[in-house]
Amino acid sequence: MLDVQVTAHQPLALGVRPAGSAPVPTRLHVPGSVLRGALAAAWIAEYGLPAKVSAAQRQEFIALFESDVSYGPLFATGSQVVPLSVLRCKYRQCPTVTDEAFNDRGAEASCACGPLVPGRGEVEFTASGAGRLITQSTHLQIDDARQVAEDGLLFTRRALTHRDASGAERTFHGRITTGSELPDGAARWLAGSRRLRLGGRRGTSGAVTYTPRAAEAVPQKTGERIALRLNAPAILTDPAGLPLDIADHGGLRAVLDAEFACLPGSVRVTAVERVWARREWVGGWHAASRLPKPVELAVSAGSVLLLCFDQPPAPDALLALTGRGIGLRRSEGFGALKAATTAWMHHLEPEPVATGEDGAVDPAETYARLLLSTGHGAWFADNLRPYVEELAAHPGTRHVGVLQRPRLRQLTPSAREAVTAMLLNAPVDVLDRTLATLRALNRLLEKESAKS
Repeated sequence: MLDVQVTAHQPLALGVRPAGSAPVPTRLHVPGSVLRGALAAAWIAEYGLPAKVSAAQRQEFIALFESDVSYGPLFATGSQVVPLSVLRCKYRQCPTVTDEAFNDRGAEASCACGPLVPGRGEVEFTASGAGRLITQSTHLQIDDARQVAEDGLLFTRRALTHRDASGAERTFHGRITTGSELPDGAARWLAGSRRLRLGGRRGTSGAVTYTPRAAEAVPQKTGERIALRLNAPAILTDPAGLPLDIADHGGLRAVLDAEFACLPGSVRVTAVERVWARREWVGGWHAASRLPKPVELAVSAGSVLLLCFDQPPAPDALLALTGRGIGLRRSEGFGALKAATTAWMHHLEPEPVATGEDGAVDPAETYARLLLSTGHGAWFADNLRPYVEELAAHPGTRHVGVLQRPRLRQLTPSAREAVTAMLLNAPVDVLDRTLATLRALNRLLEKESAKS
């Protein structure tokens, strides 16, 4: 088992499956399938195509990428998946957090701002120094025959930035479970540091340094009630190979009992006490054959399965389960999870504010660039003015009604949260200067577009 650290040197275009609209969004973490594909590309660049190498090397390739090696997702420092069983303040202004999986005290699901809302399985940055998360770039399509830009064909995609608020390169952490039958040569290759290219647009982005080390075996806390929190979609099937109906607790119990049967110790899943889950379609792209992978119905990341056992599972069994995951296609990063016996905790950290010292960034400029990065800069410049005027006349009337407009329904969770914090916390004079700065940036972009 290897603990993996990846240091980003360029933005990472970790595109979500296209929905037929622009811009193409990006994930805020590195899926296990992306890490696996990047390592496979590095192996092929070093040794050649598997069909053209020696039989021994081909067996090493199969052992690394087509066997029981599990590549888990990588999460940036200061980020985590918010489980669906967690209830929090809708506006993130109150520290109240309730995990329904371990709500033994029957805490009320409300705070000073109103009813608590459940998590959505999103990846959230909780550290105050995360900085700007998304960068956006627009590209032309070039006509092959004329070698000029084609009319009306612009393509915009987003990428995860590679630096945090301090300017330091962003680091990601995860785990690779190697199994017991990995050849020595393959194990040495996997344990070596190297440069990789992650995600899309690998000619101009995605450069990272891959640094693995032997994982420390930290004993897992155990008990007769354990919550399995998915960090990646899990492909669960019934005995006939069809997608498992997660509402059928009996069938789900049988499938999970089979997962524990191959682990150390004799433990039985006696019941599935409760499930918090969503479903999604997952697929992928097989780069070697240039063919799409099968599309499967999976249980989404952030889903929680609360299980009861006849006796507490052995800590080694839980450690093995969190290393290998559950369900099908685990080598591609599906089914990665964490086992928990206590409620999920969230540490609310306020964003740093400008100190007024020399060199401090004007918060109005920061907010203006935030609004511009959403792709709706001109719209915000027009539609936030009434809100600022209302706030100046009635200081106690802060709200986020503008974010409910249909125009913003595709806003990413991180952008929505950042704009929410701005609307609820920024002083009126800062908001006023933000709109003035935003209009200036919009005019500058219009001039640059006219010149090109």
